[in-house]
Amino acid sequence: MPDQPHVSRAPFAPFDGVLMLRLDTETPAGDRTYYVTPFVTDGERMFVFDEPGDRSDALEALLIGNRTAISSATTGGLSIGAIGRNPTPVEEAWARDACSARFFYDQALQDLAQLGGLVTLHPV
Repeated sequence: MPDQPHVSRAPFAPFDGVLMLRLDTETPAGDRTYYVTPFVTDGERMFVFDEPGDRSDALEALLIGNRTAISSATTGGLSIGAIGRNPTPVEEAWARDACSARFFYDQALQDLAQLGGLVTLHPV
């Protein structure tokens, strides 16, 4: 039997210490690039936050159901494909708490973590 390629159970782990992500998303209206902070990952999923406001659904509209390549200048050429969806209540609670803890030094980012829109990205 041939060796099976190793598939990581934590594909997003390399992004754990990164401060900004680049999201290249394929949408029906065309490809879009979006840079985002804050975000958190449990290694298996990426949780991306958006600013609350008049267009607080913009991130959801961009990412939910669309294929996105996640990368960062910090991680070099690493790019992980993902699809966005709404978080479950358990995921949302964990992500908001984890983001507040991660950005304990920045009140504005903590506010985004508690009030902003949230999308879960899972690998494809």
